[in-house]
Amino acid sequence: MLAILIHGDTKSYAQLGYAPVINISPTLPNAAAAPTIDRSFISYSLEHMAMPTFLNSPMLNNLMELWKSKTGGRPGLRIGGSGMDKTTYVPSLDQPIMWTANPSSQYLVGPSYFKLVREYFPSDTQITFGLNLVNSTDNWQNTVEFAVAADENIPQVDLFEIGNEPDLYVNGKQRPRGWTGKDYAEEWKSVANRVKKVLPNAQFQPAVFAGSLKDNFDLSSLVRAGINNYQFKIPTYSLHFYAQSACSGNQNLDRLVDHNILGAQLQRFDPELAAAEAGGARFTMAESNTVSCSGFVDVSDTFASALWLVDYSLAAASKKIERIYFHNGPTTPYSFFIPKGANGLESGIRPIFYGVYFLAEALALPEPGSTTNFMVKPIPLPGSPSDIAVYGLYSNRVQRPNLDVVGTTKVAYTTTVSKTMTMVSTDIFETVQSVSTKRIIKSIATSTKSITTTAVFIVPKETMFTKTATLPGTKLTTIENQLLDGSTMTETVEIAYPTVTEIVLPTITRSRTTSQRVYTSWVLSTIWTSQEITITKIVRRTTPLIYTTSSVYVAPTVVTSTQTTTNPQATNIGNFPSYDGVFLARAVILNLSPYNTSDEKVLNCRSCSAPSPARYGTVGPRKSTRVTVTGFQPGHRLKLVRLRGPGLNAKAGVNVSGIAFNEETAEVTYTPRPGSIYVEWDGTARFDILASEAVLLVDEKVL
Repeated sequence: MLAILIHGDTKSYAQLGYAPVINISPTLPNAAAAPTIDRSFISYSLEHMAMPTFLNSPMLNNLMELWKSKTGGRPGLRIGGSGMDKTTYVPSLDQPIMWTANPSSQYLVGPSYFKLVREYFPSDTQITFGLNLVNSTDNWQNTVEFAVAADENIPQVDLFEIGNEPDLYVNGKQRPRGWTGKDYAEEWKSVANRVKKVLPNAQFQPAVFAGSLKDNFDLSSLVRAGINNYQFKIPTYSLHFYAQSACSGNQNLDRLVDHNILGAQLQRFDPELAAAEAGGARFTMAESNTVSCSGFVDVSDTFASALWLVDYSLAAASKKIERIYFHNGPTTPYSFFIPKGANGLESGIRPIFYGVYFLAEALALPEPGSTTNFMVKPIPLPGSPSDIAVYGLYSNRVQRPNLDVVGTTKVAYTTTVSKTMTMVSTDIFETVQSVSTKRIIKSIATSTKSITTTAVFIVPKETMFTKTATLPGTKLTTIENQLLDGSTMTETVEIAYPTVTEIVLPTITRSRTTSQRVYTSWVLSTIWTSQEITITKIVRRTTPLIYTTSSVYVAPTVVTSTQTTTNPQATNIGNFPSYDGVFLARAVILNLSPYNTSDEKVLNCRSCSAPSPARYGTVGPRKSTRVTVTGFQPGHRLKLVRLRGPGLNAKAGVNVSGIAFNEETAEVTYTPRPGSIYVEWDGTARFDILASEAVLLVDEKVL
């Protein structure tokens, strides 16, 4: 198994938690043992009214294309959000979209809107199109017309959503008090049936709840109410998730990267995942990000959001959440980027997108056109530390035949040896004798080695000595003065009168002394020997065979209590099977120990609305931890990719192994330069990781 051994300051669990060894299985028993990550896992959610701003810039398309170039899957697009319930289709409108304040805040959409969307996004983009549910005028006639127009004019439309976050309609005074999930189900079915009548092949993504899961706003209730694949074409159900909320005042940078808080938040969705599967569909987070209500400055626009996105995405994928649609606005704090022309802000890439690119590297295909899919498995750690997260990524491909595997049967011995096979056959039965040679431990010799060291020490010593000193002093004396009239005047005056005395003072003397220490070490030496094994088998044959003798080279598996590996100097580093299987290909390690910078140069970014306050910088140096990894295959080179920023609160200086972007087009201007480490023949590989940093290890021999 793969183990990660941590060296460093053990006083702080923040140096990768408090589990000194992290065990990751190097293989999975089969391809169904862990969820497969969808190649379009990271997707985008945009409002209808934001589309003209986003589509007036090449940035969105370039970033989506960058993801596809790595993973082989184009990100999906959800056009929805709170504005979809305020959108009205106007066939006579000569603008793509416009806002009107009468009779209430509404967005009017014209036919040219469809052309704008159709021509910007490539044909393989899967679009989920949001429709109004709030306005029921004429039995939702305009909603049906909008759906038909979108279907006819945007061939990329794949799914329809009807209504956004209906579990908040009562609080928003869009439905009367007492309106529940049962009422929503009836309204949804009414609209969906009308759409299905004119578009028989229409597919839907129902629910779209904010996540309160109260008053029958849950997937189990929807399935029971008839919103299921028996009545409609429903590939996916969806809910929304934000880690924190700007509407409730619940924003905190350190809590955003707390792995245990994230785990508890996602655990709430376990019943919904089960309900979606029971309804014959998959589960998505159709709207998600760091902080709801458009994000929060100094949280959503910082490097912390990039680390959170990596942890959240891999944790969600491990729960069989198929996709996450990250909500973006033209100027909102949680946006991946700010497109050119957005009011009040310059265009640029935000820190959170570097988390997206780091994931793209983690899920990158080993070669163009590869059929590889990656399965993700979170690694539970002793004590469940909140400041470390580890994920194993496994390839579903049959691996190359030259994998350097080792392990046990009780122990699988895989050293290549010479073998002679003699076959004896008769008309009916055949005797097969196999003679092979194995290497076993004959004895282990113990020797000692002593090393004597000599050290010279300077020893200080305090002594006392006597010294004669003159001490200042005064005395009184009487002076008589004869006056002119013959009288006498007596005057007492004080005069200086020093005295000589002896005083005792301390002094420091130093002497040299010599000390010797003897160190004794024990050395274990293994003495190997050879042993022949003869195995006889009787097998039935339908035709006689001729006596033959052949010499071959094989890698036999021998049951022995002695640990053996591909290299006599290696130690047994895990239960690697000697057959093709679902192998560990990559590992992601997140050190979520909080570190904040006070460097004002990186507390603001080109596209940010304001700098982070400098007063929250972490006191003291940023700690680094040496990590020893065992479990990757000996002799392999591991590509090492880092997601690094100056601190959680940084808004600039964030990168993934040096990648850089054009801030107006989002084109890559400097390709990343990953590092590399080698797995030694004893199965160990080592690297350093900073507080508030993520590391990706890629075994490029595992396809």
